[in-house]
Amino acid sequence: MGMLDRFRRRRRPYAALTDEERMARYVYLLNTLPASVIESAHASAFKDLPPERRRELFEQLRPFMAESERDAASDDPIVLARLMRRAEEHRARRAQGTDRDGADQGNGVLTALSADPRDAVDSRAILLTTGAMALIAHQFVMTSAVALYFTAGAGSLHLSDEPGWVGETFDAGAAGFDGSAGGGFDGGFSGGFDGGMGGFDGGGGFA
Repeated sequence: MGMLDRFRRRRRPYAALTDEERMARYVYLLNTLPASVIESAHASAFKDLPPERRRELFEQLRPFMAESERDAASDDPIVLARLMRRAEEHRARRAQGTDRDGADQGNGVLTALSADPRDAVDSRAILLTTGAMALIAHQFVMTSAVALYFTAGAGSLHLSDEPGWVGETFDAGAAGFDGSAGGGFDGGFSGGFDGGMGGFDGGGGFA
């Protein structure tokens, strides 16, 4: 069966996934997509969080704020997405064993003497502890930024190398991303994830 044939068989991507599967796929994309796509997708996804939840995330991501953003509205999804992108970039540098200046960090193991306040912030753990992870995972994957990357952007050139669920989800012939796939996001998503999967890193068998 060809790739396009498999695309056409699935017209309602994501319909039967559990919260854990959504989150694993979200984390996979965080580890895969370009930073610009991640920021744009988060900006769209954060719009669906209640303002008080966005403010809570904003405060916890404050170490990544630039001086010019000190007066930004704490519930602005665009600014929040920018902070999340920086947090993800910092996380990636730490995982590679280097700090922002390229200095060795002991293969990614941070010492208790680190003076960088950003080292104490884990963006994914914050989403879990605030109960926002499941909703953001669902909304992020269905944004137009991610869909366009895989249907018309650089991701479309290597789609056959991605896990099968990526090809099934991003059917180039199916319209309605940004929450409208499969009839639209109506607020009935089963949120309320309580953070019981602390330390979740997408390494589970949900690919």
